[in-house]
Amino acid sequence: MGPKQIYRMLKVRAWLIALLALIGAIAGAIASKQIPKRYEARSRVVVDLLKADPVTGQALPARTLETFLAAQVELIRDPRVTRRVADQFGWAQSPALRAKYEAARGAGSRLGFREWLAADVSRNTHATLIRNSPILEIVYGATVPETARRGADAVREAFLAEALDSKRRDAARNAEWFGRQAAVLKTRLIEAEQRKAAFERANNIVLQDDNMDAESSKLQALASSAAAPAAVTAAPVSAPSAGQLAQVDAQLAAARQTMGVNHPEIIALQRQRAALAAAVGRELTSARAAARASAPAGGQAAEFSVQTRKVLAQRGLVDEARRLAGDITVLREQVAKTMQRAAEFELQAQSTDAGFGKLGAAATPLDPVTPSRWLLMLGGLIGGAVVGAIAAVLVEILARRVRGAEDLQIEGLPLIGMLEPVAGTRRAARSWLPFLPARGATL
Repeated sequence: MGPKQIYRMLKVRAWLIALLALIGAIAGAIASKQIPKRYEARSRVVVDLLKADPVTGQALPARTLETFLAAQVELIRDPRVTRRVADQFGWAQSPALRAKYEAARGAGSRLGFREWLAADVSRNTHATLIRNSPILEIVYGATVPETARRGADAVREAFLAEALDSKRRDAARNAEWFGRQAAVLKTRLIEAEQRKAAFERANNIVLQDDNMDAESSKLQALASSAAAPAAVTAAPVSAPSAGQLAQVDAQLAAARQTMGVNHPEIIALQRQRAALAAAVGRELTSARAAARASAPAGGQAAEFSVQTRKVLAQRGLVDEARRLAGDITVLREQVAKTMQRAAEFELQAQSTDAGFGKLGAAATPLDPVTPSRWLLMLGGLIGGAVVGAIAAVLVEILARRVRGAEDLQIEGLPLIGMLEPVAGTRRAARSWLPFLPARGATL
């Protein structure tokens, strides 16, 4: 079927196309009367999370801002927000809305009245993220301009209130968790201090603030009082690296409680301990050799020798006491950090800053967003014409007629000749029914 044949079909059935186009225009006019006008108001929210938090000093990284804003766009239409809007307008006490809800509720529907109102607010609300900016635009639609304006502002207020409540809830939950952890760590710290005190009483060892025991301090004093320079050199028998070794042992013991043996931090601490242990061994060997080579003379030398033996005899006990002291140091640091975090979250739980700010107020819309009457009529006219054209072609296909030489070009049947119309000859009257032949047709 060629374009010329289709043109002849449409030309013959032009009355059908015109009729359906007219019907479409009338339908558009009727629709413009029936469809209520809809107005949309807009309110905006600016995100202030790029600024540092006044409590914690932390700011939202810029690379995660877009993901965060996308989540906030979904939160705006969340029932937690839309329920607040319904409550603010007092729709739950409206008898008309109650009757509409009863009429619309299905037999097996479990949706409550308040949830139904929230769903209606959600349908009339949508939010968009303005490109390349930390601004959220909230759009609320209604059949009354003033209702649209109030709805846009109400949704924004409800969103800000929910964002603040959510921030407070999360902060309160985190503060409670850190508080429990701090209590556990305090208990462990008290137990560690009791173990250290019991160990010192049982072995008659008392560590000073610099983790040096009394016997080592006495030995160092004897070495310092010696007149020979070599004696002064031999004074630090206690090995300067011993304190660092005890702290590393405490850190390693604490890490093993929460990490596996193959954890990188465990391996690094083990290597550090091996290096410190080797250094302590070298320092002790050097100190003993110097003490033997330049021991003080007379009674002072004997006292120095006795004190050295005492220090060496209780070296293992002193190291254990230093390990216990290292555990206490680590636990004290953990308690301080945990209590600091708990205090920060407690302040956040009392914060009044949700991380968002209002950007102006919603304006009352002046023009509806629904199509105008003339646009609907034009759309109906075009749609009716398209449907009429399709119907005309289908009618012609179902009741084919010879309207030109192209209609007689059948494969296998040659065309012998064609008669041209004679001027002045009366045209045959056409039947209005496509399946009846033309009346008065002559050859």
